[in-house]
Amino acid sequence: MTFVRRVIVFVVISIFTLGLGLLALFDGLEMLTEAAGYTGNDRTALLGLGALTTVGALVPIALWILAGWALFVKRQTWDW
Repeated sequence: MTFVRRVIVFVVISIFTLGLGLLALFDGLEMLTEAAGYTGNDRTALLGLGALTTVGALVPIALWILAGWALFVKRQTWDW
């Protein structure tokens, strides 16, 4: 795969993974901040969902980082 094709694949992956990851991250952080205005079970639910959403947002962001790293790594072949 040529370098230009790798860059194009990285851009396509970036649109979806980074966009989805940032959207989920901001949504989770918003839930965590909104939890301060609630009490009881509502607050517990918002804290739990906000924490899970924030942590889950790290998965697409990590995939984006791995795709960027793989962009510059040469494929190794085994020579016998």
